[in-house]
Parts: sequence; C-alpha cells; structure tokens
Amino acid sequence: MNRPLQRAAREHTPTHRIRALKPPPNDARAQQVTRVVDAFRRLRGSLARFIRMFEAGRETALPDDALSAMSLRELLATLEEAARATRFPHLRDLEQAIAQARGLERTRDDVFSDSFSNDPAAMQAAIVALERADVRFVALCVESVMARHAAAPA
Repeated sequence: MNRPLQRAAREHTPTHRIRALKPPPNDARAQQVTRVVDAFRRLRGSLARFIRMFEAGRETALPDDALSAMSLRELLATLEEAARATRFPHLRDLEQAIAQARGLERTRDDVFSDSFSNDPAAMQAAIVALERADVRFVALCVESVMARHAAAPA
C-alpha cells in the first residue's frame, strides 16, 4: 500500500460500527423460515421421486431438470397424470393427498410475508402441514413399491 493511501486511511477512520444485516444464528424466526423452506423442498423432492417411479423405463420420462423447474402445482398435476396412466391401485388416496397438497403451494410465498413470518404459530403450522403431506406421499410411494415387489415372482 502506498503512503498517501495509508495516510488517507488513518485520517478517515470510521466513527460508526458496521453491523451485519444477517440475523444471528440463534434467531428463532430465521430458524423457522429455514424449516419451512426445507419442508417445502423435501415435499417437492418426494413428489419428483414418486413421478420418477411411475415413469421408470418409459421413453417419455421427464428429465431431472424439467422436474426441478416445475412449480408444486405442476408437480402435483404430473404425478396425478402419471398415476392415472399406470393405473395406480391407490389412486383415490393419492388424489386426496394431492388435493391437500395443492393448498400448500402458497406456503413458500407466505414465508416472505411479514405477517406470516412473524407469527411463530403460523410458521409451525405450515411446517407441520408440509411434513405431513410429505410423509403421506412417501408412504403411498413406499407402499406401492412394496406391493409390487411382493407380487413379483421370486
């Protein structure tokens, strides 16, 4: 560093502290926002895996990047179409799960609303709803795989 710059730096010492805008890691609100986003991401991942299960071995299978670019509503519609096309034996249960999950699409956007993200009870309810929907889809998928393997000749 040259001398004029060093002198200027000494003469213009800041008089105020700079504070980070990022919330501290123990901020309960930040943790809840993270939990909502993670639950939403897990639900989307479960839906994509379920779709892949139906499309396995088909020439019309969607590539991973196409699935990851879909909205939750599009994933749900794609899942329903794939289940119908393969004559999924638990279609009624799947349709009920899809209907329930459609109401969760706005949850991702709600996280950025001040009234929602500052309401710990609403955030916790969203987390629980997303996790329940995820568990329901995973259970239907696993049940289907297990039934298929049980029916397959040894």
